[in-house]
Amino acid sequence: MCGIRQQHVYFLGGNGTNYACNSRCTEPMSKGEGKFSLTRYYYDAVRTMCFMFSYFGMKGNANNFLTKEACELECPVWINPCMIGEPLLGADRRPQQCHQKSLCPEEYFCHIGYNDSTTVCCPSIGDPCVLPLNEGNGEHKMTRWYYDQSRRQCQQFIYKGLGGNENNFLLRDHCENTCPVWTNPCNNGEPILLSNNHPKLCNPSEADSCPSTHWCHPGIESSTTVCCPGRTNACNLRRIEGEGNFMQMRWYFDQHTQQCIQFIYKGLKGNANNFISRAHCEATCPIFIDPCPLAYASLSSSTRQIFSCSAANPQCPRSHWCHIGEGPETTVCCPNAGDPCTQLPKYIGIGVHSLTRWSYDPVEKKCFSFQYRGLKGNENNFVSKEACEAKCPVFENPCRVGEPYMTGNRPQICGPQFSCPEKYFCHIGAEHRCCCLMQGNDPCTQALEQGQGSYSLQRWYWNAASQQCISFAYRGLKGTQNNFLTQQDCERTCHAFQNPCSLGNPQLTQDGRPLACSAAQNTCSSTYWCHFGAVSQTTVCCPGRVEGEAICRQPMTMGSGGANLQRWYFNWNTRQCVPFIYGGLFGNQNNFRTLQQCQQTCPSYVNVCPTGSPLLESNGRPRPCTFGVDNCGAGYWCHLGLVSDEYQCCVGQPTNPAACQGMPYSVGVLGSQAPAATRWYYDQQTMSCRTFQYNGLKGNQNNFLTQEDCESTCHVFINPCIEAITLPPQQCSANVDTCPSGTFCLIGMSAETSICCPSQGNPCLLPRALGTGSGFLQRWYFSSQTGSCQPFTYTGLKGNENNFLTRERCEETCGPNPCPEGRPFLGADGRPQSCNSSGQSSSCPRTYWCHTGANELNTVCCPGAVNNPCNLPLVTGEGTANLERFYFDSSAGACRPFIYNGIKGNQNNFLTLLACQMVCQPLQNPCIGQPATTAAGQVLFCSSTNKDTCPVNFWCHIGANPETTVCCPGATNPCSVPLSPGTGNAGLQRWYYNADDRECQPFQYNGMRGNQNNFESQAECARTCPEQLCLLSIDRGACGGRQTRYAFDRQTSQCVPFEYTGCGGNLNNFQTLADCMATCGALGFRR
Repeated sequence: MCGIRQQHVYFLGGNGTNYACNSRCTEPMSKGEGKFSLTRYYYDAVRTMCFMFSYFGMKGNANNFLTKEACELECPVWINPCMIGEPLLGADRRPQQCHQKSLCPEEYFCHIGYNDSTTVCCPSIGDPCVLPLNEGNGEHKMTRWYYDQSRRQCQQFIYKGLGGNENNFLLRDHCENTCPVWTNPCNNGEPILLSNNHPKLCNPSEADSCPSTHWCHPGIESSTTVCCPGRTNACNLRRIEGEGNFMQMRWYFDQHTQQCIQFIYKGLKGNANNFISRAHCEATCPIFIDPCPLAYASLSSSTRQIFSCSAANPQCPRSHWCHIGEGPETTVCCPNAGDPCTQLPKYIGIGVHSLTRWSYDPVEKKCFSFQYRGLKGNENNFVSKEACEAKCPVFENPCRVGEPYMTGNRPQICGPQFSCPEKYFCHIGAEHRCCCLMQGNDPCTQALEQGQGSYSLQRWYWNAASQQCISFAYRGLKGTQNNFLTQQDCERTCHAFQNPCSLGNPQLTQDGRPLACSAAQNTCSSTYWCHFGAVSQTTVCCPGRVEGEAICRQPMTMGSGGANLQRWYFNWNTRQCVPFIYGGLFGNQNNFRTLQQCQQTCPSYVNVCPTGSPLLESNGRPRPCTFGVDNCGAGYWCHLGLVSDEYQCCVGQPTNPAACQGMPYSVGVLGSQAPAATRWYYDQQTMSCRTFQYNGLKGNQNNFLTQEDCESTCHVFINPCIEAITLPPQQCSANVDTCPSGTFCLIGMSAETSICCPSQGNPCLLPRALGTGSGFLQRWYFSSQTGSCQPFTYTGLKGNENNFLTRERCEETCGPNPCPEGRPFLGADGRPQSCNSSGQSSSCPRTYWCHTGANELNTVCCPGAVNNPCNLPLVTGEGTANLERFYFDSSAGACRPFIYNGIKGNQNNFLTLLACQMVCQPLQNPCIGQPATTAAGQVLFCSSTNKDTCPVNFWCHIGANPETTVCCPGATNPCSVPLSPGTGNAGLQRWYYNADDRECQPFQYNGMRGNQNNFESQAECARTCPEQLCLLSIDRGACGGRQTRYAFDRQTSQCVPFEYTGCGGNLNNFQTLADCMATCGALGFRR
């Protein structure tokens, strides 16, 4: 080979002339010159391959071989990708190709390169798992995997494509299946390895799963549960949390507490003190049975030392107490010592034993026996009753409330020489005296309490009702302070008083004495009144207080006693204050010391006014008044009572306007000389008059005798709306729409009945409402059945929104028929059926389509639906809606915007561009010019297997998809037109006929706007443009047309015109003379 083998080669010319040359494999391909077309082969140094070409016979170069074999024998047609040596060569002297699953011969391995030519069998240099990383050389970047022996893991790297070694894998799985990949979980050293270099697996629950020199590491996974070196006593090792990213619950043995405790293990590098379960831990290490109620494991490290004790020697460190268990191992000092006498009694604990013990009950103050189970008991646990009673205070509590005052764990004894502390009193029982909590400051006010017990002790108590000391039998326990040894002790503490009250005992002070009062200072509480007796001892606060008029209604009571006091009382019947003689005891509140006091409290007339006093005449009597007559004057109003004497002038704003401005009605109070009666009041919220029951006194201005009086005083509103409204009503007019959202203006017979009423929805869908009333008003309503506005007579009240003053206003609101032809489809209710249209679906019946107007009223099902709305013309419609819509322009094959006027449009009318495109898919025109169409205007499609569907003068353009495979105009001889890559980005592999080289060659077609010289395969190209097309006879075709074409006449060796009939014929058929000459030229055929 020239430049490689240092030898001369000879060029073989077309006439047998030979020429010497050098470096033939490095020279470019040269077709030369001449009139021949010789099949030869040249070496492409860039692609390192031999290719066929046509040699014209002269002036070529040395890179010219008669056969492909000669080319490949002379020039290197492969690249050596091996790190050492050369690849294994086959019989054709080419490297033997391989792949991942194929096996190379012994001492070779399959090198996976960047393509098939570099994926060959290379010499092996040893075990791939021990070879170092080799990134290779070259310009490629390929993700590969290699085995890292130091880490025993497969790692990713970038391979350059050539010169790599056997430690190079396509996938991680290939790497891990070839080399031993494992993680070392051992804390010290490496695990036992098997013959395959993988660790020996083990079972932590089996003691003999590892040799005596190793222990079984309990990993998170089976791959890390292996035999690690250094077997020792696991119970003596410290806890190690290990390394890793796991969070696994494990157990370890704590030597201080002698217990198995949970911890979190991270998965690797732990020691043998690591157990999967508590049971496994306790089966391996001897645990301490903790009998204490507070576990040692919960204590700090300074308190974890275990101390022994015994019943004979219960001494323990500070803050500890001696737990007496079933045996020495559970008789230990427990932490958290306290007072055993205050702890829960008879706590049986846990365990399997039944030990007789004694426990102190702080409520009963006694020791009781119980059966203890041996563990987890508390301090209130004694071996004997004597030990229990020696430690805790055993006695019977005599106090009614709380515990007795204690001194040195025993009740304090009291008596004449030993008094009780503050808030305690000395309880004297049958045998003992002790200090009990007081139940009040005054024993004389406490009720009799005979107590509890089996004793019968004679005692005395103070009876507050009879005001004397009475003997009773005391049972010995649970008594009160009202308990005296002798009558003299009782009377010395409590003494009698004279009760002047008629309805019970007087109000008492804190020391149990009657509360004194006076005219100057009222010290009585709200339910007591001041009784004025003959002396200060009977001037006290008595129960049963009444207020106001009730005092004056009480009868005269002379009382009892011999005081003979001059007093005054009010006679309710005569309305006069009358003198009488009072005995000094057991009177009532209608008892005044002076005439002035009587007259100030009880006036000589009935005050009917809610506030203040009525307007009085010169004689001191209330001025009478009449409704509707101004008897009272400014600043007063007439109270309308149940009897004539109760028609009085009261202070306040006159009835009109006070009653009409939202004043609530008042039922008043009872006390009139007549029973309650029905009255009328004005309700401002409803602007109407309503009834209520009036008791007779203390009412207000909103009180009328009759409905007529009420309605003549305050404005009463008659609601013309069908539904209730919020008052006051908002008036409106036909000229100015002032009604708020959600309401409409109902025009009545007058301004008062023309108000804003609540809207009931679309007025055009509401039924006709004639209303109520006596009016005759000419109105219009929209009939949903006829779809038109109709006249009717409105009576003036209770109308709805489907009520228009004029036909124009009706049609302006409800609109005419939106359909371009016919009437809308009517539903079961006789109204036009509303619809919705989405894409190619519609809610309308068959043969109807959904007309989408400006609102719900003209969005209806219209008749005359077509299957393909895309062929319909643009219709802008009628009306003033100005709606932005889209239509399909079939001539341009695209969706375009337009303004729709609202009604009378057709189906080629879409709300959005997307909706238009979903129904009418725009054509992506791949032709130079417009494609062929059907009679209906649809684009005519074709296919690779059915190109004959295209009409005359059209050809089948094969695009990247069916949408661009259509019949394009300008059919011609495909072999005569030049190469056209077209437009787009499809990147299609195609073939074209090169008229210069007279052969089919590959090219990349962009997908659109190409020409006929475009074939899907080399075979189709060669079949269409044969080598001897210029030798074909002239064929006029088989149709009736007449058009001038050109063909090569092999007789004259010239291109001549002929008449082509339009179909049939052969490839010796060119549209122009230039096309014919460019193809056949001066020769017309290949020699």
